[in-house]
Amino acid sequence: MDFYRSLSEHYDEIFPLKEQQKRFLHDYVTKEKLESVLDIGCGTGTFALEISRMGLHVLGVDLSEEMIGISKKKAQESGGDASFAVADMGDLSKIETEFAGVLCLGNTLAHVSGETELKDVLIEFLKKGTHLLVQTVNYDRMLAARIREFPVIKTPHLTFYRYYDYRSDGKIDFSMKIEFPDTKEIVSGVNILFPIPSAVLKKALLEAGWEISGVWGNYEGAPWTEDSPATIIAAKRKLVKK
Repeated sequence: MDFYRSLSEHYDEIFPLKEQQKRFLHDYVTKEKLESVLDIGCGTGTFALEISRMGLHVLGVDLSEEMIGISKKKAQESGGDASFAVADMGDLSKIETEFAGVLCLGNTLAHVSGETELKDVLIEFLKKGTHLLVQTVNYDRMLAARIREFPVIKTPHLTFYRYYDYRSDGKIDFSMKIEFPDTKEIVSGVNILFPIPSAVLKKALLEAGWEISGVWGNYEGAPWTEDSPATIIAAKRKLVKK
């Protein structure tokens, strides 16, 4: 079985929406008075559907057809003004609508090839919204400690493993494995990530035309430190002086 198809089928079981994530997103949307949101790398649509229940128009996009298929099914079952489509974050030209806010969460940004593509992607985001919220793993912490494994996630139906191998070119081989104890089945896959330190991300944001308005280390809203589990940055489109 293809790994990503298997991951999509169990994604919500492995990564359920946490209360602190829900609260953070609600507070952010309310504070910025957003009326519409483009959720890039939406996965199975969990964040997009949650925000749509606040009365916002939301479009969720992802490169995985399997993820988008599940998102559409969840939208039909739960209601809310959320729609979904397959799209690459590096080319959003087919999305004609502009949104008040753009989200790129869940370590999606780390799938760029390097600093040049990171800046290009952030410019794409700039074309689609005036507010931006991005989140990645805290790569400052990972790179400093050479972390090679994240905590194992166990559910009643599976065990999920994540491993990191540091390459000579500065990138990371991100290996994932799912074990199903009932059937003894094992599926695995490897993805290449570009680890983005906070300074690199901030520099790319500024060069792309964004102004940084907030930085946090987790969804509880704690200030960012080198030991934080995540890097969460809010930004706004720079005003052009006439």
